[in-house]
Amino acid sequence: MDPHSWVYVLFVITGIAWIVWMFLYIRQNYNSKEGGKRWSNRLKSLEVGGMTAEELEKSLDREKIHVSSYARSMFKNKKQFIQPVNEREKERRGETETLALVRLQVRDLGFASPPTTKELFARARERGLELCPPETGPYLRLKDKDQPSGWYFIGMEPVADSDGIPRVFGLGRGGDGLWLYGYWADPDDQWGLGFRVVFRRCKSDT
Repeated sequence: MDPHSWVYVLFVITGIAWIVWMFLYIRQNYNSKEGGKRWSNRLKSLEVGGMTAEELEKSLDREKIHVSSYARSMFKNKKQFIQPVNEREKERRGETETLALVRLQVRDLGFASPPTTKELFARARERGLELCPPETGPYLRLKDKDQPSGWYFIGMEPVADSDGIPRVFGLGRGGDGLWLYGYWADPDDQWGLGFRVVFRRCKSDT
């Protein structure tokens, strides 16, 4: 066989192997029953408290967790993040608070097409769920060290970044480790049906 033909055959085999690997990876982590159970059964409760907004940010840095520039700017928002987080910390008086959380896919709320942020949050409330306090994302990032590859988002009142764009926290894991970042959450932004979102279960249900 011509040497060039061998190169071509090797190229085709490598390409097919890569496609098969990607298919199996996506199926395992996102679409399979086993993968779905692994995601949905994790992190049903979360202890929050013991740190101010400023201390939370420093704790993420100490743990060498990657924080995107957008998430970093959310930490600096005095009105929507620093003040409410620190006020709740004072109210706890040194005690921790347990949040009962549920992580589900957008389609689990009955959507047949991608909803907007406004529609998603409204439907969650109709189903008896509440939005999480803004500190949920950082505390959850510190706890969920064994997160599978992929990402999920926090259902919360959006916090504006330094450009005034409303965002929610997203938690991801990639080849370079754990991430906390900010995801667009304008009222009209759409959410994919397969997106995983964390909401708080109503206190009366805990």
